[in-house]
Amino acid sequence: MLSRAAARANRRLRRAARHLAPSPAVQAAPAAGVHDAPPELRITAIKPYPTPKGFPGRNMLFVKVECETADGGTLHGWGESGLSGRELAVKGAVEHYREFLLGSDAMNIGALWQEMYRSQYFEGGRALTAAISALDIALHDVKGKHLGVPVFQLLGGAHRHHCPSMCTVQGIDSVEETVRAVEERVAEGWQCIRVNHGAEAAWPRGGPDPPGGRLQPGQYEPRISLASAVATLTAVRKAVGDAPVLGTDFHHQYTPAEVASALQKMPPGTLDWLEEGIRDESIEAYEVLRTLTPVPFAIGEEFASKWQFLPFIEKGLTNFARVDICNVGGFTEAMKVAGWCEAHYIDMLPHNPLGPVSTA
Repeated sequence: MLSRAAARANRRLRRAARHLAPSPAVQAAPAAGVHDAPPELRITAIKPYPTPKGFPGRNMLFVKVECETADGGTLHGWGESGLSGRELAVKGAVEHYREFLLGSDAMNIGALWQEMYRSQYFEGGRALTAAISALDIALHDVKGKHLGVPVFQLLGGAHRHHCPSMCTVQGIDSVEETVRAVEERVAEGWQCIRVNHGAEAAWPRGGPDPPGGRLQPGQYEPRISLASAVATLTAVRKAVGDAPVLGTDFHHQYTPAEVASALQKMPPGTLDWLEEGIRDESIEAYEVLRTLTPVPFAIGEEFASKWQFLPFIEKGLTNFARVDICNVGGFTEAMKVAGWCEAHYIDMLPHNPLGPVSTA
């Protein structure tokens, strides 16, 4: 039983609560949502187009989003998925999202992104986020057309008068030919060059058979490839000097020990960055590799959300963020990753091995 003092306090609280309660009219009013107003740019069709063997020799998926304006006009936008080689899985995801996106307002890109990502129990994953990426890019395209502005104006406007970029030299077997190709790029004015050694799966031409016998077509031997890459990259740096920014991509084909061994055999300063040295599933493996080499890392081209970037940014495991807008979730998610990287002084190194929509 309550004491008299406690009972008086209870009565005072109930009286105060009555004054704080909303009026009946407010209680009856439904919560307004982004889908309640008539669409300014209504989505009328979403069409995925799988494309076999596009540039550069891989399958692709393009997505067209068609819309109707409030005055009866029509507009469309194009998007592209980054999960090349799994384009039919992404096509199925696009068709799934289509069922609840039709009729929605394409102006509300952020809300539609959240609905696509969070409206299912098994959220995320590369196939689903690749579909979201293509749709998000297409929605930005059609919204920009509707407003009469390029997409970069939707993202805060121009930040630069020009954008520095890099070129790639790859597919060349001999050290001499690779050095010559890089020197030609430098002479053309390129100051950032990625050098990917061409003989990744074969013993150098004209050399003795590797231990255990000759490699068969398609057979891959990591130590053979790395030994050849070390010789090539060391020769390239010696030839072009310290001014050009040089990097290489190991395509996450190696173990931490193999990567560390290769990097330790190169003179200090040979590389300005290493891209995708190992697979990214094990954060602990990257932490180990980080302790074994001072070479900056470029990581993230396969990441399918800001959450995959989280440990690599927060733990300082990457120095260059290889964001791919066709994988990570489109412009909407890429901008969040970019802001996060800015707060940690991590440079952006966007990834694009895809087609014309991704390039644009």
